[in-house]
Parts: sequence; structure tokens; C-alpha cells
Amino acid sequence: MIAKDNVAIVLNMLLIVLEIIALAITIDLIGLDLTYYTVDANLFALISAILFLTLKKRIPNAVDVLKYSSTLALLITFLVVIFILYPMLDFDFNFLFLEGPNLYFHILCPLIALISFLFFEGNELENTLKNNLYAMIFTLIYAVIIISLNIAKVVTGPYPFLMMYSQPLLASLFWVIVILGFAFVLARLLLMIKDLLTILNV
Repeated sequence: MIAKDNVAIVLNMLLIVLEIIALAITIDLIGLDLTYYTVDANLFALISAILFLTLKKRIPNAVDVLKYSSTLALLITFLVVIFILYPMLDFDFNFLFLEGPNLYFHILCPLIALISFLFFEGNELENTLKNNLYAMIFTLIYAVIIISLNIAKVVTGPYPFLMMYSQPLLASLFWVIVILGFAFVLARLLLMIKDLLTILNV
């Protein structure tokens, strides 16, 4: 357990360093544009990792929920980029995975957060509907805000599937429902896999 705790500490320290590098690159290129879920999710992961390390000796339940939720947010980013944005943007590998902060935001940080959460962090959350919904609050808040801003024409997109005035309304609703449903399934799977790894003593 001590060895796992130490690895979790190292991985979260690495995550913090990479997130800071990625955010610095982002600010230098476009400023801190919080309309992007990717930027928000990685900022959320940075804050969660800092809290995790700060309160490592006695982690409150709220921090466990934040780590679970931020890991889910980064996993959503990772999978949406690969399975939705990559085909939508004509399989532009260089842009999505290498340019600017994208190597950190889209690949490295999600994978480090996922590995740390599943294999090394002592998160004791039960896989209940309540905890699954808690994990989705961040994504739900983003969805409500960004859709409202799109409807009000304050923001366009920023993702192709959120551009409500350049595609049928039903198409936008379809993507929102699919991604939120996908987020719920992932929230369940994350804790199911973590429980299984605990049982197997991995």
C-alpha cells in the first residue's frame, strides 16, 4: 500500500507539472479560453491533483469525488478526441495530438490521471448512482453553460458538434445526449474497473 501511495504521489506530481506546461502553452497561444471542455477538464484535473497531494495523509471524501470526476472528465476528452473529433477533422493527427498543448491535454495528462486513479490511488468510493452523478456534475455544468452561450450567440461551438446555428438543432441535441450518456457509462465503468482491480489485488 505504501508503494502504491508513493507511485500515486509521483504520478500526481507529474500530472501537475504537465498541466502547468500545457496551460502555459495555451495561454501563450490563445489565452485561457474556458469555452473549451479540454481546457476546463485539464484545469479541473490540476486543481484535483494539488488537493490530492496537499491532503494526502487524510483525504476527505470530497477530494475522492473530485479525483473521480476529474479523471472522468479527462477520459471523456481523450475518447471524444479520438473517436469524434479525429474523424470530424479529417484525421488531422498533427493538429489534434501534437500541436501546441494538445499532446499534454489530449494524451499524456488523461493517461497519467487514468493510470493513477485506477491502479495507485486509494479511492474508496462505492459505485452508486449518486457517486456516478456526482462525477458527472462538472460535465453537466459545462454542457448547460456552453449550450446556453451558443443559443444566445455569445459563443460559436467551440466544437463542431456544438455549432447549433450551422447544423440542425436535432443534430446538436443528439450529440449532447450521446456524450452525456457516454459520460454516465464511463463513470460506471471507472469504478467497476477500479473495484475489479482491488479484488484482484492489482
